[in-house]
Amino acid sequence: MSSPEATPTGNDRDAVIEALREALRSGELREVIVEAATEVLNSGEITLDAKEAAKALGCGQRFLLDGCNKHGFPYIDMGKSKRFGPRELREIQEMLRVPAKPSRLAAARRRSAAERSTAAKKPATRRSSKPKADTADESPMELALAG
Repeated sequence: MSSPEATPTGNDRDAVIEALREALRSGELREVIVEAATEVLNSGEITLDAKEAAKALGCGQRFLLDGCNKHGFPYIDMGKSKRFGPRELREIQEMLRVPAKPSRLAAARRRSAAERSTAAKKPATRRSSKPKADTADESPMELALAG
């Protein structure tokens, strides 16, 4: 962390900005930026080949390449090779993510809780002591035999 004295303010800040603009105009700073970007891209820390990316994802190389060719996995196209950066690996992981399903026990608990809550919402009724004969469920044949 830089100290407050090291942070340019006011005229110092304007002088630093002007020096950066002059370096950009002369091409000195641009060369340094391009060289640094090239070094980062070629270092292997940023992009991985298919074999390395498959190992990082925990899958097979063929699965990864088939996913790129057939299922739209993201990759960086560098000529004949497919390269994978951290962003592409995260996107592939998100594409392959399967949401968790609740267990049968959890589903049964939710059902019984829902049944209890609906039973609690119903008004209490008084039951009669003798059962009612429901003739609507009996067939005409049973009525004729009983009668």
